[in-house]
Amino acid sequence: MSDIATVAGRPGRLIVASLKPGAQLTSSIEEVCREYEVETAVITSVVGTVEDLYLRNPRDITTLPIRKEHEWAEEIDTTHLQRKMEILSIQGNVCRVDGELWAHCHGLFSEAGGAVRGGHVFRATIWSQGEVFLTELLDARVDRKYDHEVTGLPQIQLHRA
Repeated sequence: MSDIATVAGRPGRLIVASLKPGAQLTSSIEEVCREYEVETAVITSVVGTVEDLYLRNPRDITTLPIRKEHEWAEEIDTTHLQRKMEILSIQGNVCRVDGELWAHCHGLFSEAGGAVRGGHVFRATIWSQGEVFLTELLDARVDRKYDHEVTGLPQIQLHRA
């Protein structure tokens, strides 16, 4: 058995969204995908600013399988930043978990003075603007299924369309 699974698709539509102040980043990305009936997408680029940010990173003592990954769970480190920050980069993907669209985002953010923070984005509130570019994936489908045995996390499942 190989340690690698692959599927080939091709890029579809490039969808651009402008998020206004106060918009919630991840749920807005999911909403755009629902509006355009996108099942799987690559988050190509996100720039702008945020003012309320929840990030997740593993702790030094985190072991697999992770049993609780939600905000403030004991097994992970949740960082809540309430300050205006520049979005340096956000990348990720959108697919279904338990039948619901889920925007899986990792990001880098800079604060006053240039210090950079990053991690898995639980939530982020747009401060001045959010510029989102999504690329639809065609001829392949990706969804997620929880791997309760090894990682405890929702792992991607690859399908030919």
